[in-house]
Amino acid sequence: MAAFFFTGAAPAQDPSPGSATPATMKAIVYHNYGSPDVLRLEEIAKPVPNDNQILVKVRAASVNPLDWHYIEGTPYLIRLLDSGLVKPKVIRLGVDYAGTVEAVGKNVTLFRPGDDVFGGKTGAFAEYVCALADRAVALKPANVTFEQAASVPIAAITALQGLRDKGKVQPGQKVLINGASGGVGTFAVQIAKSFGVDVTGVCSGRNVDLVRSIGADRVIDYTKEDFTRGGQLYDLIIDNVGNHSLLECRRALKPHGIYVMIGGGGPGEQGWIGPLVNPVRALMLSQFVSQKMGMMLADLNQKDLTILGDLMQSGKVTPVIDRRYKLSEVPEAIRYLEQGHARGKVVITVEDNPSLVGDGLAAGSASTVGPLLIASELIALIIAVTIVPIVAAFALNRRFQRRNPEKKPYRWGYYFSIMSLVGGLGLGLMLELGASAVLICGAIYAVLAWFFAQRHYWAWITLTIVSFNPIVWIINFIYLWKRRAEGPGNMATA
Repeated sequence: MAAFFFTGAAPAQDPSPGSATPATMKAIVYHNYGSPDVLRLEEIAKPVPNDNQILVKVRAASVNPLDWHYIEGTPYLIRLLDSGLVKPKVIRLGVDYAGTVEAVGKNVTLFRPGDDVFGGKTGAFAEYVCALADRAVALKPANVTFEQAASVPIAAITALQGLRDKGKVQPGQKVLINGASGGVGTFAVQIAKSFGVDVTGVCSGRNVDLVRSIGADRVIDYTKEDFTRGGQLYDLIIDNVGNHSLLECRRALKPHGIYVMIGGGGPGEQGWIGPLVNPVRALMLSQFVSQKMGMMLADLNQKDLTILGDLMQSGKVTPVIDRRYKLSEVPEAIRYLEQGHARGKVVITVEDNPSLVGDGLAAGSASTVGPLLIASELIALIIAVTIVPIVAAFALNRRFQRRNPEKKPYRWGYYFSIMSLVGGLGLGLMLELGASAVLICGAIYAVLAWFFAQRHYWAWITLTIVSFNPIVWIINFIYLWKRRAEGPGNMATA
């Protein structure tokens, strides 16, 4: 998840204008949402750099959970906000890459043809990619391979920013990395050691030796020991797995420790909001505890890529590669990543003149959740949450005015009462508390909404507070002040 929000779909890169027969290249594309079977290796136009871009011949790329999020179009909310509701807006896939600069725009001074670089840009599963020279691209250290460099951008930047920016890590602190053998985890262990901290890694038994070999001071086999019950307290927890509740993780934190959530859940844990559930829980819990708990939203940038390059050059960070696949084998690579057992990174080697096997990668497994069904659900949701409460509020207000012609209209009060009930049910559903808890949550909000509709001050104030919305706090304070000023005849007292 970390990268899902910072690596939005990039605009398509145009071929050379005015060219009768533009040059082509091979790239992985997808035209429908679904499983990795929707991916195809096709011949498409070769991009041409503009004045501020560089053209890179891709030598290697790497696979991230972000890729199958885009393939499946999950969570569905992201289709509305970013990737396209019915079909993907951008058909290219992949972000992490490493390669050789083939051409530069006239305004580019940082790079020149022949430079080996690594970085992040949508469409990396291809023979060529164009990237802005001042964005997420940096020179590749000479002591690492293209495959190692290609494994760095998303995973290593997520680890770096999670430790340094979100975790505020300091030398001598105790840091726990949950999921220490995965793509982000293997980088997090090494980067944390470069900060001079004591690192505990959590992984399965088969990966204990790997995690220890990359620098962890202590390694916990989660099949034998639960770190949340071990009694050891940590200044910072980087959680790449999310296999413990927030309250359980809190037990392992020092009183003013920090918990950083990374990752967007597995392929079967998406739905409409998917990985947004736990961040909401963390945000709410943080209001009532001394520890800081939140989600990591990383940012691909040139400065941090350069820092990571220096760490690799000095030998402090060495990328861990699990498996290698060819460009035509991207579907297999993504299927393997989906299983959740990768040790380090899964990379794609882009060979010269890869064979076209588009027929073997035919789009034969479209999403089981049809686009029309998702669109219908979205329309129904919008109507249920916006239009229905408004209509109901006007109807109730009309009834109120017929019975109380001497009193002022109450449309806003009725609307807020209804939305409070909807919000209570939605809160229970979003936090995935179970059917009973959802009903209890809805019932509590319904009782408050009923007393609110009867114009009781205490219900009005209570609903305003539990809305967790500062804008509502301000609006209701002003509205309540005006209604109170009109005298007790306009609102019943508690």
